[in-house]
Amino acid sequence: QVEAGKLQFMPKITKPIELIEYAIKANQVQADKFNIQIEVEYPEEKIGKLFVDSEKIAWVLTNLLSNAIRYSKENGHVVIGARQEDNIIELYVQDFGKGIDPRYHKSIFDRYFRVPGTKVQGSGLGLSISRDFVEAHGGTLTVESELGKGSRFVIRLKA
Repeated sequence: QVEAGKLQFMPKITKPIELIEYAIKANQVQADKFNIQIEVEYPEEKIGKLFVDSEKIAWVLTNLLSNAIRYSKENGHVVIGARQEDNIIELYVQDFGKGIDPRYHKSIFDRYFRVPGTKVQGSGLGLSISRDFVEAHGGTLTVESELGKGSRFVIRLKA
């Protein structure tokens, strides 16, 4: 669908917390298996709603959270959250794994790219499709990562 440019969007008004809860439910079994705690950071004050295809954005968050769990050490923790600045809502997933070498920060979003030496299974398509989905909503998907400190993936969308 993505490659054919025939992506069908069914946008609706969605609360960011609903997307986060969906991603957690989808990954809970995997997290429990490796005894990884999923922490939620969500502001006390009211946060805006998103007008998005919630299935697509929930898929992106689910994929990011799944990656975060896979790259975490057993008995570790990951963070998933949201925050709002002006009319931009950020959804983010943070892990505390080995991090991604800065040389690969751009390439990880390329189709089929896998960081050399990675043992984790995968097609190398998850981040590429994730970025396509987010950009199709007029948003951005970026990474902040430091070797030895973990990675933080941030989706920015208009509220």
